[in-house]
Amino acid sequence: MALMAELKRRRVFRVAAMYGFTAWIITEVSATVFPALFVPDWAITFVVVLLIIGFPIAMFLAWVFDIGPGGIVRTAAEADSQGVVESGPGRVVYTVLLIAGTALLTLALYHFGLKGYDWLANDRSNSIAVLPFENISNDPGNDYFSDGIAEELLNLLAKIPNLQVAARTSSFAYRGAKIDAREVGRNLGVNTVLEGSVRWSGDDRIRITAQLIDVSNGFHLWSETYDRELKDIFEVQDDISRKIVDALKIQFGGEQQPVLAATLNAPPTGDMQAYQYYLEARHKWRQRGERSLTDSIELFQKALALDPSYARAASGLAAAYVVLPGYSDLSEEEGNKLAQEAVYKALALDATLAEAHAVLALINVTGMKWSDAESDFFNAISLDPDEATTHHWYSFLLMRTGRLPKALEQALEAHRLEPNSPIINSHLASVYMAMADNEKALFYSDEAERLGLATDVDVLPRVLIHMRRGELDEAQRLHASTFSVQGDQAPDEFQRLAIQAITDPAVATELLQKIDLAGDEVPLREQFSMYVRFGGPERALAVARRIVETDPLQLDLAMIWSPESAALRAQPGFPEILESIGLVDYWQHYGWSEMCRASVDGISCS
Repeated sequence: MALMAELKRRRVFRVAAMYGFTAWIITEVSATVFPALFVPDWAITFVVVLLIIGFPIAMFLAWVFDIGPGGIVRTAAEADSQGVVESGPGRVVYTVLLIAGTALLTLALYHFGLKGYDWLANDRSNSIAVLPFENISNDPGNDYFSDGIAEELLNLLAKIPNLQVAARTSSFAYRGAKIDAREVGRNLGVNTVLEGSVRWSGDDRIRITAQLIDVSNGFHLWSETYDRELKDIFEVQDDISRKIVDALKIQFGGEQQPVLAATLNAPPTGDMQAYQYYLEARHKWRQRGERSLTDSIELFQKALALDPSYARAASGLAAAYVVLPGYSDLSEEEGNKLAQEAVYKALALDATLAEAHAVLALINVTGMKWSDAESDFFNAISLDPDEATTHHWYSFLLMRTGRLPKALEQALEAHRLEPNSPIINSHLASVYMAMADNEKALFYSDEAERLGLATDVDVLPRVLIHMRRGELDEAQRLHASTFSVQGDQAPDEFQRLAIQAITDPAVATELLQKIDLAGDEVPLREQFSMYVRFGGPERALAVARRIVETDPLQLDLAMIWSPESAALRAQPGFPEILESIGLVDYWQHYGWSEMCRASVDGISCS
């Protein structure tokens, strides 16, 4: 007891606890930072060994010295404990305690430090980025095929257990860039990079070269050239995937090779011309825009004409139809009808297609079938949790139903999976705008434009952001630019007044009066937007009622949940609108909007 009292008086136990905590922090930081800086693996082991060696030294110093007001001084022994401490048994007990403490520290650092580091290192070594394959044929029109081969490989590798694959938009951002694979690895956070090329020889022979590069040193782990007929393309893709797994097995630290039989796809079609149409259609679909989407629809249809059982082509056709209304004059109702026909065919051919379930979910979102959409998104995400488009579209549902924090979660997940997608960045900006986080909204809006989104796609959200920030001149300039971008479409009288009203409250009053007199001359959706933006909550509620009575699908739900609609949501009759479009029933099953709540007195919103 005297020894324990002396150890406590000399604060040895306190120093031991502080040393252990500090050593754990140092180990955790080293395990996280060293791999990111490509510091050799032995460095973290060296740090941990130093920390273990330092422990008995720290304990000796804690016994001998003390830190007090007078600085570092030698600790004086008390007379009544001196004999016990310096006796043989006392020294043995202290030595045993010191050895036990060192062993405990070693075990803790291994379990929480080195073991965690080994997991991190293995996780990083099981990672790959598939760069777009280079088209080295004479015809640049074959770019879609080389891109498609790389994308198909990416999708195939993503099905392999324990292998992390960088998102398509992230890796394809390096198309044509003369950049070292080591830099690509650092930027994308992967340890290996797959690159290659495709050359056509005549109409039905191709040469595919693929090489797997270790980004830690830039050396090849594996490379091979395939001279095959086009009909053998699926065998080539499977072989490349298997060879990559074999090569990465060296990096797995002795883990068993994943069983590929259950993960490698069977050939999606037996018709090579249909496959080529499919790859080109996918290429067009990703470009968006009315012309590209209509081209993709035609190509998907050609693929299905050659192979009516081509499930992925049917799913792609549905995906093209469901987004086309956002880029053309095709009505949402007609687009959904065409998409529904295609998606039911795709699901009949292959019920496990995540994209098809996501398309069906988006059709239900635009049709205000909220619970059905929720169920479809659950199915889609269960089938493929790493598909960014599904999370992106699910965020639409959550945003339209007023569940903004959940909408942000899904938008951020989509952005994590596809950080270089202009459409996903634009939507993330919209969610932040709805949540009144103007700085982040503007940041991601700028990112979307930088990544290639057409400058007129998200002008109105940017207009609202600048209005909130009091930058009225800039808001007015942006609003006016919408019409100059569209060229021959000049603003009508009401649109012209709306532009002027941004900086002139008197014009805003005049605008609202003119809309009152014009009646149905101004489309209901446009009336609603102008009443919300320029201060007519009672009139906005009356227009919302008329929209719900005539065509509820035209109700601008994104506008309803924006900060600009706070006064509208406070109107006594607003909850009736929500009940009539099924939102209250949806909330009762899946969770309420943060802006509405139920009580004994009914539903109230703020």
